[in-house]
Amino acid sequence: IVLLAIIMGLMLAFDMGGPVNKVAYAFMLICVSQGIYSVVAIAAVGIAIPPLGMGLATLVGRKYFSAEERETGKAALVMGCVGVSEGAIPFAAADPLRVIPSIMIGAASGCVTTALLGAQCYAGWGGLIVLPVVQGKGGFIA
Repeated sequence: IVLLAIIMGLMLAFDMGGPVNKVAYAFMLICVSQGIYSVVAIAAVGIAIPPLGMGLATLVGRKYFSAEERETGKAALVMGCVGVSEGAIPFAAADPLRVIPSIMIGAASGCVTTALLGAQCYAGWGGLIVLPVVQGKGGFIA
């Protein structure tokens, strides 16, 4: 399951809502229909990490971002909470060589952590909005 978590995390973060992301999301929906809820949790986390990571970066490292980027970071945080990975696109478009690899590594790491801690998600969506239907919330948030 660790290898699957790595692959899912990399795919979900690679193009943030593009075709590669959608293939991983479609796999997530198949897993929902088959009752494989651990894989659903992996994908739900991988969907949220790119926008949440970039949004948190604008808060923690304020001096590295312009005022406009900090505002975009606030929107990215909200988008990450509701499972919209596209919130990271403005950052990836501005600096793709640094942003895309970093969010891919972050998403893969988060997905592996979720897999190893045994979280399960019963909704075919991502982000913090699904917390009410997550079993093993600590593993999901970690």
